[in-house]
Amino acid sequence: MIIDKSIKWDKVYDVVVLGFGGAGACAARFAADNGAKVLLVDKAPEGHEGGNTRYSGQNVGYTPDPQKFRTYYKALAQGFHIDEDVEDTVINGLANMKEYFSKYLEVEPFVFGEHPDDNPLSHTADNQTTATHPEFPDSSASELMTVHNGMFDSALWTVLRERVLDRMDDIDVWYDSPAVHIIQTPDKTVVGVQIKRKDKVRNIGARNGVVLSTGGFSNSKIKIQDFIGEHHLAPVGTLYNTGDGIDLALEAGARLWHMTTYNSAGIVGDLTLPVKEGERSVFQPADIDAKEMYTGSIFAVGDDGTRYCREDIFSIEGWFYNHGQWRTPQAPIKPYVVFDQKQYERLAKIDHVPYQRALKNFLISANSVAELAAKIDVKPETLTSTIDTFNSYAESGNDLDFHRAAATLERFDTSDTIYALPMVQSVAQTHGGPKRNGKAEIMDPFNNAIPHLYGAGELGSNIVRIYQGGENLADCLIFGKVAGENAAKAKHDKDALFENGNDAATGASVKADPDLASDLKKKYTFELGKNQYLGVSSAGMGNDIVVRVTVDDNQNLKNIEVLQESESEDYGKRAIKALPKIMVEKNTYDVDAISGASSSSRAMKEAVKQALDSAKEKNK
Repeated sequence: MIIDKSIKWDKVYDVVVLGFGGAGACAARFAADNGAKVLLVDKAPEGHEGGNTRYSGQNVGYTPDPQKFRTYYKALAQGFHIDEDVEDTVINGLANMKEYFSKYLEVEPFVFGEHPDDNPLSHTADNQTTATHPEFPDSSASELMTVHNGMFDSALWTVLRERVLDRMDDIDVWYDSPAVHIIQTPDKTVVGVQIKRKDKVRNIGARNGVVLSTGGFSNSKIKIQDFIGEHHLAPVGTLYNTGDGIDLALEAGARLWHMTTYNSAGIVGDLTLPVKEGERSVFQPADIDAKEMYTGSIFAVGDDGTRYCREDIFSIEGWFYNHGQWRTPQAPIKPYVVFDQKQYERLAKIDHVPYQRALKNFLISANSVAELAAKIDVKPETLTSTIDTFNSYAESGNDLDFHRAAATLERFDTSDTIYALPMVQSVAQTHGGPKRNGKAEIMDPFNNAIPHLYGAGELGSNIVRIYQGGENLADCLIFGKVAGENAAKAKHDKDALFENGNDAATGASVKADPDLASDLKKKYTFELGKNQYLGVSSAGMGNDIVVRVTVDDNQNLKNIEVLQESESEDYGKRAIKALPKIMVEKNTYDVDAISGASSSSRAMKEAVKQALDSAKEKNK
């Protein structure tokens, strides 16, 4: 959107950051630390911001030996081009990641390699290295770290969000506020953004820079088809990554890169369990080994009813070894896992909500192969042949097609009920988006920086080829910092544009508009009666869980009210609804977690414990 000096601004900031995920949180805080007044916006409602950082494993890449890591980094690219300045920024950032954690996140990092027998990867078959590809040269220089000894618990996201909350005086946050247009001058300098805020499109000025950090396009079927070339992929992360940043970048004249690169996170051949429309799909849960999905009388079939993958081999985030290279496989449109009655009985014993929901809501059963073939729309003779061939491999212990381990093969019994469970091909994150240089500046098609426009995170990440173990989040931290610092640098080339009715120095409008106020709250002001105490926890998958706990004069639990929460609809809310009653009945916060909602359960227990501790402290 090209404008001139007659534009009317609704509000002016020094820096506007689009996307409140890991990269956007870093960009906003570092811009604020460098003297900028910042607006940070996200299209998601409060409690659902965070992008894929919120749902990720929370692992961040690090290298103790940057010289060796450079060799490994080039090997991961599998011969694809890497811009030298981007490579330098990445490697320097990884080499300084321990200092980043302690200095900027204010936590001492838990480095996996320093705890070989006590880290989240210790249960794996090979815990001698944290490198994704230990077979590559100098892979020993690849390390992982977290903010504590744990994974898949939003711990890193919680820390990043808290660093933004610590800077409320300098950072305004708007939820439910998607950016719709980039505002540029005729010479292509970016000077603002049009943002839809409370059903009105607002012109928001950015004196020094705009940062694009809106995440990828994993939940856009059209962009998946256009850029990756697959029919559809089911997101296992946030539902709000719909590729808006690509549209904004193209409008600004950006060059795109890495558009076909993406990661998956599935159970069998990167297939994941089916869910209802509008829900996140489920990758293999970290706390369960569902070997029943690939061991026994069970196999996966593609669109025509034939096997197409080795079911007992898990990919490396969507990448499979393929004749000397690592490639993402072609995704089937309507895959199934097919199994017999005895295998169904094994699957039914898996005590985990996602599996139970899938078997209850999506399972297809039949009394014959022909009937099942008709229900999944494949030729009966093809499915019969697939079963017969599988049975011959089970009897011989030699899977001639895909070399599945003999111990995982069991003859398929067609004399009883047989089943098919529809699956979906998953996507954890995409990497395509606007090209950036080592200064986080977004580039045009001729490799010139677009003035005042910066990028960070999953939208156009540095990852050129295969999954790099912790570098997705490292990209957010590294380029978030670089983008925020460079966007905050004072630029006076367009100062005249911001003199139209606004106090540009402070970022505040002369005429206050309550609709343009920050959505961040400084503290909780819920009323408390006799024997009532407030408890807060940020350990869930959403933002803070706030509870009001009522006790009697002997400090026995009488009631637990959940005053605020934003846990996920699929699993988290089960814990929110069920645990208060259980806790009151048992008169303790220390109860069993709800299956499939471990993070939400932990947060509920932590919030109630905090309230009970306050009660004990007051009544000493």
